[in-house]
Amino acid sequence: MRLSVCLLVAAWLAPVPLAFAQHGELVDRTLAIVGTQVITLGDARAATRLGLVGADPSADPLSATQALVDRELILREVQRYAPPAPSGSAVEARLEEIRQQLPGPNDLPRMLEETGFTEARLRAWLRDDLRTVAYLAQRFASASTPTESEVSAAFAQQRTDFERSGTTFEQAAPLLRERLVTSRRRELISDWVSDLRRRTDVVILPQSEPASLLRKP
Repeated sequence: MRLSVCLLVAAWLAPVPLAFAQHGELVDRTLAIVGTQVITLGDARAATRLGLVGADPSADPLSATQALVDRELILREVQRYAPPAPSGSAVEARLEEIRQQLPGPNDLPRMLEETGFTEARLRAWLRDDLRTVAYLAQRFASASTPTESEVSAAFAQQRTDFERSGTTFEQAAPLLRERLVTSRRRELISDWVSDLRRRTDVVILPQSEPASLLRKP
């Protein structure tokens, strides 16, 4: 497998690794390879502008590369265990959230055209994201549940603030438990993804072109 990845990398690093439109505008290029899956500049541009990776839509698309690599690593695991597909209504609801985040009602079709995405591909992306959320929630549910002693310790650390606001332990416990779950789940997932990186061929390609060349207006 490593040999095939090396051959693939060599192909993408061949003398003409960039694709240009007829007026010299950069269309796409490879940012990373996860296993045999290629992540392109077009993927990164669409993911940032549509808010699919939690990055600032105005951020340089190259900054999304690591997030897209992590997403692909996790998605490979999701596909291995094949959790149930989300409902069509859940996908539609997520798509509507994206529409609402855009300035104008007709911005989504325009942005899809500019980034080279289709609505069908966006729906598939959102479907995979929803499957991933369900998979992670199931995989790390029990491991991230804090004990009562941990909740008590967290309350003791913030006792002054809670007493100042007149909040009792019973009132604060659900919030503290939620915070501990979120923090621990984030740590567990981070460690898990790091392990996936160690067990998977991941190649981040050097990006030597100026940022202005890597953006479409």
